[in-house]
Amino acid sequence: MSQSPRALNFRINTCSRNVSSCVLPALSISVLALLSGCGALTDVRSFSTPYSTPDGGETARLRVISDGMVRGVPKSDCVDFRLPGAGVMVAFRDGYANRNRESLGMPATSERPSSTVMTELLVPAGKPIAFHYIGARCYNMFSFVPKAGVDYQLDAAGLYKCGVTLQQTPVGTGAFSPSPLKESKLCKVTDNF
Repeated sequence: MSQSPRALNFRINTCSRNVSSCVLPALSISVLALLSGCGALTDVRSFSTPYSTPDGGETARLRVISDGMVRGVPKSDCVDFRLPGAGVMVAFRDGYANRNRESLGMPATSERPSSTVMTELLVPAGKPIAFHYIGARCYNMFSFVPKAGVDYQLDAAGLYKCGVTLQQTPVGTGAFSPSPLKESKLCKVTDNF
């Protein structure tokens, strides 16, 4: 059994009699809207801003292959999309910022599935870089510290397995070997709201 809708003026009349009972809820709603709005702006920016190539300093080359979206946050071991240079590296779906299909001439590796996108980008060497991967069935945050003179390949796939792997090779050799990744988190818990 459903209730009949109340007249619009019912709430107005209640508030006019007891102003303090309406001020606190209105203030709470305003604060929540403001906080959620800030998070929403950060989220929108994090999907609409492409990753920025470092302007100076030592770098390493990074190939990113993914079936979803990989966003990078340079010079940080935690994820904060407000930091300079942070943005989308690759995005499998259209409509998002990306740096898809860029090439730095890294040595070719084995064939990649057609359900993935790839790019090659410069990342700062000697400083951490954090990543956020969103796939069809996966969600991962991780980081590592690239070394100058080393090529890296990051594979982020969730179609058949939910995993992220990193491989490295000295520049020009093409003999990739596994490299460790560190688990990462949001820099501020409130960034998730």
